[in-house]
Amino acid sequence: MPGTKRALFIDWGGTLALTQDNNQTDVDAAGNPILMPNVATVLARERPRFDVCFIVSNQPRVATGEISVAEVDRRVAWANERLGRPFTDWRLCPHTDEDGCDCRKPKPGMFLELARLYGVDLAGSTHVGDVEKDRVAAAAAGVGTFVWARDFFGSA
Repeated sequence: MPGTKRALFIDWGGTLALTQDNNQTDVDAAGNPILMPNVATVLARERPRFDVCFIVSNQPRVATGEISVAEVDRRVAWANERLGRPFTDWRLCPHTDEDGCDCRKPKPGMFLELARLYGVDLAGSTHVGDVEKDRVAAAAAGVGTFVWARDFFGSA
């Protein structure tokens, strides 16, 4: 049975957090992520339109040993606090494309798990992302609306 809650799914790197070409999140001197422009303002305005809000993010640097799951989780939790706790939950795929897991975008696993756990109406939900894998994953999960990050966060 489909859920009834409308969700806002948001990608992490290049969407919420500034990243380098190698998908490494840019951090400040304290090791906290540098957020993309307009994120705080736009989230404060748009978040109330949704029942729940989730981060869904591929994190292949975990699989290669460049960063720990605990550190990625700490950075996301820091951003959640910094932004006024807009995120209900988050899912991070710690695999590479070669692992063939169901959670790595463009596969829909993270979306489907969160939808099941939180009673989400995927067709009535929105995903914001910055790359084609995000759009394909949202479509595969049955998410009704996809918005490019540059359009969603483009102007406060």
